[in-house]
Amino acid sequence: MDSTSEIVFGCENMGWPVPDIKKRLEQISHDFDLDNLLERNLFHLSGGEKQKIACASVTMPDPDVMVLDEPASNLDCRSIQILADIIAVWKNNGKTVIIAEHRLNYLKAVADRVIYMEDGQIVEDVPAKQFWNLPVEVIKQRGLRSIVPVTFERVPPLCHGNGILEVKNFHFSYNGVLDLDIPSLSIPAGAVVGIIGNNGTGKTTFARCLCGLERKATGEISIEGEVLNRKKRLKNSYLVMQDVNHQLFTESVEEEVLIGMPGSEEKNRPEAENILKSMDLLPLKELHPLSLSGGQKQRVAVASALSSRKKILVFDEPTSGLDYHHMIEVAENIRQLSAMGKTLFIITHDPELIAECCNFFIFMEMGRIKWSGGWSADNRQRLRDFFSVIQEM
Repeated sequence: MDSTSEIVFGCENMGWPVPDIKKRLEQISHDFDLDNLLERNLFHLSGGEKQKIACASVTMPDPDVMVLDEPASNLDCRSIQILADIIAVWKNNGKTVIIAEHRLNYLKAVADRVIYMEDGQIVEDVPAKQFWNLPVEVIKQRGLRSIVPVTFERVPPLCHGNGILEVKNFHFSYNGVLDLDIPSLSIPAGAVVGIIGNNGTGKTTFARCLCGLERKATGEISIEGEVLNRKKRLKNSYLVMQDVNHQLFTESVEEEVLIGMPGSEEKNRPEAENILKSMDLLPLKELHPLSLSGGQKQRVAVASALSSRKKILVFDEPTSGLDYHHMIEVAENIRQLSAMGKTLFIITHDPELIAECCNFFIFMEMGRIKWSGGWSADNRQRLRDFFSVIQEM
């Protein structure tokens, strides 16, 4: 099924006349800025692009009640602004909109009520204006994301590794189209590299090529002068996917962490339990991974990466669906891995995660690197400019 078929499916199923479907599709495409996403293979879209298609498909039949679960989790700044504008239109048209969310910035201008829940119970139901006036520390204590803009003034620890990871003449084409073009790139080994940019700019493609998952990728990657061919990169890399459901295979959370560890399970169990404890997963160790919430699954996948003992770890949106407390736990684990000399790549739209753990940046645009580097004054300002759309809503 292509993206257009996905969007119109609900209306077709309800028996809408074809002319009405076409007219409605034109309106939705305009509202969501979907012109470049129509009639695309769903499996070739980025996570954020899929999220936009999902939101459009829900809007298409024009229901009276909209229920959104972490709708901004994988969206870039521009798409979040579009989502906020769409929510405002729904509201003005008399729709009821219910949003389960940890990231609150984009909702400040549109939310009327805030219902705060703990352990399945509603503990607070207040007007939104009253909630926004709560102290920042109170909001963080509740596990919610900051509604105050991230300034990027705090600098995470510098790199702990020795040597340089170098990328030379790195290219990847799909169906004759050059999707990735990186003539050269140098990264300190042991860095925590934040890969940022808008949806569909090649961030995940770069990560897959880096890990050796794309056979058609060409070019050279080396660490401390040792060239790593595709097989070596597969052996030395671990990728936590955007949709972690694709990499949860075992019958329990504990087994999921143990499966990638060399040696016997009994020998590795104490280390596995320490990892589970660090990710607040120990009470869930006997549960089936697919029975968990989205945020819990995300933490299981990150825990599996921690246990893999690979040199290069790549996390694709590792804090998608995570509250403030668990985002901080992920950031702390990433810093610990960096201290062990591992090189980490973090694909993210999460400014709070970037401020907590990244010390090198790659900004991608149309499959190319627009800028890269560490915590310079210029790069701080670039980060502020990029994230200002959602932080100043």
